[in-house]
Amino acid sequence: MATKTTSDPITFTTSDERIAELLETLREIADLGALGSLAGWDQETAMPPGAAEVRGSQLAALEGLIHERAVAQRLGVLIGELTEAMAPPISATASAGASSPASAEADATAYTDADRGLVRHARRDYERATKLPKGLVQEIAKAQATSFDAWRKARANNDFASFAPSLGRMVTLQREVADRYGYKESRYDALLDIYEPGLTTSRVDTLFKRVREISVAVLQRIRRSGHIVDASCLTGEFPVERQVALCERVLRDMGYDFARGGIAQSPHPFTSSFGSPFDVRVTIRPDEKFLQAAVMAAAHEGGHAVYEQGSDPVLARTPLAGGASLGAHESQSRLWENAIGRSEPYWRAQFAAVREVFPEQYKNVEPETFARALNAVAPSLIRVEADEVTYNLHIIIRFELEKAIINGDVAIESLPRLWNEKYKEYLGIESPTDSDGVLQDIHWSHGGFGYFPTYTLGNLYSAQIYAALRRDFPDFDERLARGDRLFALDWLRARMYRVGAIYEPEELIERVTGEKPNPVYFERYLNEKFARVYDLPPA
Repeated sequence: MATKTTSDPITFTTSDERIAELLETLREIADLGALGSLAGWDQETAMPPGAAEVRGSQLAALEGLIHERAVAQRLGVLIGELTEAMAPPISATASAGASSPASAEADATAYTDADRGLVRHARRDYERATKLPKGLVQEIAKAQATSFDAWRKARANNDFASFAPSLGRMVTLQREVADRYGYKESRYDALLDIYEPGLTTSRVDTLFKRVREISVAVLQRIRRSGHIVDASCLTGEFPVERQVALCERVLRDMGYDFARGGIAQSPHPFTSSFGSPFDVRVTIRPDEKFLQAAVMAAAHEGGHAVYEQGSDPVLARTPLAGGASLGAHESQSRLWENAIGRSEPYWRAQFAAVREVFPEQYKNVEPETFARALNAVAPSLIRVEADEVTYNLHIIIRFELEKAIINGDVAIESLPRLWNEKYKEYLGIESPTDSDGVLQDIHWSHGGFGYFPTYTLGNLYSAQIYAALRRDFPDFDERLARGDRLFALDWLRARMYRVGAIYEPEELIERVTGEKPNPVYFERYLNEKFARVYDLPPA
């Protein structure tokens, strides 16, 4: 199966007025959701520290309004009618008085892929929303605001104990959400499914077992080689305002449109959309002593952002605008950050910008040295700064801990100890502080249990998409070295970005790459790349 260029116009059918009514309802819900995201963006970038409690009340009120519309009886009727109308004929024999099989088939096939994707998403969201009472939805929104504020203070003060009550409350609320959604095997399954439809704990266990084996094997090959990559050029004195200027250039070079976006600073880098593709913003967290943190965050968040900005405008203000899933989304952040953004050909063309912004620091550094430094492998404490070989071990640690938390197997108070035990076991290091340990990620403060595994799933998808890109462009490296990145962006827009969430994640990956998701591409990518970086002998 060849990769598919989705050049046909994306449209919603005009032959069924129920589609128009569904769109009107979902667009209002999307608009309210965008305002909530805007309030969240402000909270993490510019809100005064004393406003956390009132912001929580504001978000709770907004979530209450959204929930009322999301569970409206008329919406359920519309979804049910359209689901039935889109179903293929049951048999080739028409019952008396019914339309003929041929006309029924014609009716069912009159709907576009966008129609079907819209109804599928609406049905999924409606079924979930109706399982949660309005009071619980509002309570979660309020708890998220105060929990984020508690996390930010705890991280700044290296004080996990002060955050533990808020975290415990978020865990209790997420357990209730999981129980109300329902699950077959594990309570954690219900939360995984929020971020990646159909993903289960048992499937993650199987995938992660192999990913861990691959990661450890490559790490051992590097250690046995005795080769060392000098990454000292990434440390020094890097004023924040210049780092931001460099990150803006990196983002523009990726094709990120600042007319429909913006950049800010936050305690944890993230991307937020207030109506893709028209308003998509990113944040970074500069480190004055370590340039890689901000630059790679810009490439990572830029990957999320160009995906959102690439969505067809027809899909705006619907559940189909933006990424198909968190796994699909992470495939793009990891593709742009790692496969492209850490490659030597990329920096051959981009390094002039680095020298221009930091002339003293890089006057005697070559592009090849800089790129090689970005790929240095060494077990480290901070996930977002981890190399590609050890990165997934960070994710596996978080997966194992949050699975245990949600399933009630460990106490909140034991997390700092368990965190360090797992880092010692998996990476051979321990964090001297909770700020660089169990408090380093924002996700749990928001109740984002089930999110972390999508990073590794994104790495697997990313390697497969990267292989398809290189297959379609045999001169891939030469194009990058000439300063051409838009060929990759155009390819991704045509095959993946513009269709948003019309297709399920696995079908989307098959459409983009020509085959179903296959972890072998990740194994091949990791072995081949780091054999080059570290001059390794054949495995």
